[in-house]
Amino acid sequence: MASALVIGCGNSLRQDDGAGYCAAEQLNAAEFKSPVRVIACQQLTPDLASEMSNVDRVVLIDATAVGSPGGVLVQKVEPPDRIDTSITHELQPGALLEAARALFHSNAEMYLVTITGESFDFGAQLSRTVQAAMPEVYRRVIQLLGS
Repeated sequence: MASALVIGCGNSLRQDDGAGYCAAEQLNAAEFKSPVRVIACQQLTPDLASEMSNVDRVVLIDATAVGSPGGVLVQKVEPPDRIDTSITHELQPGALLEAARALFHSNAEMYLVTITGESFDFGAQLSRTVQAAMPEVYRRVIQLLGS
């Protein structure tokens, strides 16, 4: 059983939107002190709730358009006060956390690491600004994992 789960999400064909996906691919090759499962995906989906039931900590990595390009922010994720009960193919982090708790009795704590993108145009390359900030993303994730 993994003690932590890292989920990197984003569209790898929309430049900086793929930063989370790219980070997960890089972290998948890393060696950690404790068991860590790493998943790269296009978006957060309900099936990830079952993955969360097997771990103590979840770290999500995603891009944002809010903030100064290249900025890295870490936030603790809490379940929302009100959940939309319709099941869709995409979830917000707090709704995913609540689904894991309600459906699988997960006690995992969740953190969101965001990196502010500079360009979300079509393309497979991260902007230079985001590429330069990726080591900070890795540092923050590893710090959250305690590895």
